[in-house]
Amino acid sequence: MTLSLPIACATCLPDKGSAVGQAQGLAILVMLAVLAFMFLCAAGIIFTLAHRQKKHAASTAAA
Repeated sequence: MTLSLPIACATCLPDKGSAVGQAQGLAILVMLAVLAFMFLCAAGIIFTLAHRQKKHAASTAAA
């Protein structure tokens, strides 16, 4: 018995073998990659700000 959950109707998600279905799959992967890149950039900015604040606090306490 296989459990098949319909995620999208046939109108939204065409046959996997068709060119349109392959293009939609690739578009989803590209959007996920862009989203992951944006989250990584945001995390990098937060990490950089925290690192600079920690360095500034250490230099202020020493002086």
